[in-house]
Amino acid sequence: MAAKTNKDNQGMKRASKLLSARTAFVAGAALAALSAAVIAVPQAHALKYAAVEHHLKVDPKIAPWVPGPVDVQPEEELNVVGADVMDEMTLGWIKLMRKAYPRLSVTLEARASGSGGQGLTDGRSHLAPVGRELLPAEEQAFVAKYGYHPTAIKVATGSVGSLGKTASSIIMVDKDNPISCMSLDQLDGLYSTTNKRGHAPVRTWGDVGATGPWAQRPIHLYGLKSPNGIEWFFKIQVMQMGEYRNDIQFVKGRGFTHAFNVAAEDMETHPGGLTYALLANVRPNTKVLSLSEHGGGPC
Repeated sequence: MAAKTNKDNQGMKRASKLLSARTAFVAGAALAALSAAVIAVPQAHALKYAAVEHHLKVDPKIAPWVPGPVDVQPEEELNVVGADVMDEMTLGWIKLMRKAYPRLSVTLEARASGSGGQGLTDGRSHLAPVGRELLPAEEQAFVAKYGYHPTAIKVATGSVGSLGKTASSIIMVDKDNPISCMSLDQLDGLYSTTNKRGHAPVRTWGDVGATGPWAQRPIHLYGLKSPNGIEWFFKIQVMQMGEYRNDIQFVKGRGFTHAFNVAAEDMETHPGGLTYALLANVRPNTKVLSLSEHGGGPC
């Protein structure tokens, strides 16, 4: 989520937190930081109501929320604008807030992550659920208006396999690729020209340990053009805000086909590809790589 502190409004000050639900860049695993209620709606109505596949418990090390004393007369407003994919989680928080503070008047406008930053900047909201980091233009608009940065709070990692939710980010390659693990350092050496993680440039599968016919095969890169939340997360976490190579194939969606599914289809006829993607984009001809922070580290 994302939020605004208005120095001239004490009520808004108490509500000013930016809660940012960001995907976990770990192949095939994500731990929920908060539990969320599941709305029992048939799956056919919308992807967001896909059947729950995992029932992960809240980490017991996370301290429970204890409401602090608030003396509000006669009533205080809390306005929430942001991601529709976080509505179940957000509704759970709102119910807890209403129970703790009966005089609290709450509005929830669940549209999309892109409406969160704008809602804060426009003054229409105090909290903004955002299923990604704020994009540069969104944060810059907020800073230009208020003179300080919104406060970001990580509340959950990406969903393991629930369609329509903020899904876990992965690295996807051909299913026949002999490589099973890559480090973030190698990925930076592959995607960037600045190599801020200190790894040598990576250009072939042999550069990351492949042997035999794959050793000399060039790595064909796919990606998404900025601005995009997934691309922005990759650039922050992997490239440490470095610069892209100029030979990356930036893919676009085709009709109802997601851009990463387009990349997966292209890999079927052009072996040797690699892309960052989401867990829901894995296809029969692709697989997910395990990841490590540094070369030689645990995958």
